[in-house]
Amino acid sequence: MTQPLWTRKFTYCLIIFSLLYIVDKVKCRQHNRFKAMEIKSVTESIVHYLRDHIISGDFAPGQKLTEMELSAQMGVSRPPLREALRIMEKDNLVIRIPRKGTYVTKLSIEDLKQVYRAREMIESYVMDILKQGDRRDLPEVSKALDRATSLSPPAEEDTAEMIQYLDAFTDFHVKLVEAAGNQWVLRFYDSITLSLARYQFMCLHIPGLTSRSYEMHGEILDLIGDGLFDRAKEVLITHVHMTTRFIEERLEKSFDR
Repeated sequence: MTQPLWTRKFTYCLIIFSLLYIVDKVKCRQHNRFKAMEIKSVTESIVHYLRDHIISGDFAPGQKLTEMELSAQMGVSRPPLREALRIMEKDNLVIRIPRKGTYVTKLSIEDLKQVYRAREMIESYVMDILKQGDRRDLPEVSKALDRATSLSPPAEEDTAEMIQYLDAFTDFHVKLVEAAGNQWVLRFYDSITLSLARYQFMCLHIPGLTSRSYEMHGEILDLIGDGLFDRAKEVLITHVHMTTRFIEERLEKSFDR
């Protein structure tokens, strides 16, 4: 029996509306997916911006970071900013205090000593790994040293250039740790690199320390190339202690102001 015309029309309309609903849901999901990607991209940009300004000291230790001011300053909305601050709290760059707000974590002589002891422990163990494997040829470490020594210190007021210079300055140690080929050791080292960077940034302002560091980097690399791993380890530890002492003196002067 043939269905009445109005029944067929109703059925067709129902099918069309169902298809339109499905298409709309698909578009909505795609939009949400793209929106999430957009927020993630914005969050990453915010993280890089805040990290650089904390490492450089533009955002001072102990300074309160107000969401409203940061949002207006960077021209971003609150959700990606909050996510960026959560990431930075995990990196120990900021601390959130309930009912008070978010603050840049403070620097201290005790914190300096602890993070540099951790660095010494990791890098010393890396030297042991290199010795065990008799790994003398470290091309990436050599490239990092050549790249750093070819650069001239930028103007201190140029934060972006100073951060790039710091990356080149410290890349010797990063590549040395990577050369060990132990992913867990590298993860441990990665967990302290941002805290290290805040103190290492101070080295860039200490007259003569950068050039002396490059000399010691070269000596360490030469000793490794000659298979003198124990001697290279001694120079490495001396280098870490020397840097710690210089930064400690600089911190003491800043605290006295």
